[in-house]
Amino acid sequence: MSKLSDYLTAQEGYNTEIGTAVDGIVGDVAELNRMIAELQNSPDRVTAEDQARIDALQSAGLALAGRVKDADALTPPVAPPTP
Repeated sequence: MSKLSDYLTAQEGYNTEIGTAVDGIVGDVAELNRMIAELQNSPDRVTAEDQARIDALQSAGLALAGRVKDADALTPPVAPPTP
C-alpha cells in the first residue's frame, strides 16, 4: 500500500470511531433527558425513588462527561507529507 492509501484507511477507521462515539453520546443524552422528564413529572416532594433517580442522573452525567473527554482525546492519523 502507498502512504496515501495507508493514511486513507487509517482516517476512515478514525472517522468510524468518532462516529460511534458521537452516536453513543447522543443516546446517553436522550436517556438523561428522559430521566429528567420523569423527575419533572413527579410530585413536589422528593421521594426515595426520586432520590435514586437523581443519584442515577448524577452518575450517568459523570460517565457521559468521561466519554466526551475520551472522544475529544482521539487523535486523527497524521497525513503523509506532500512531495
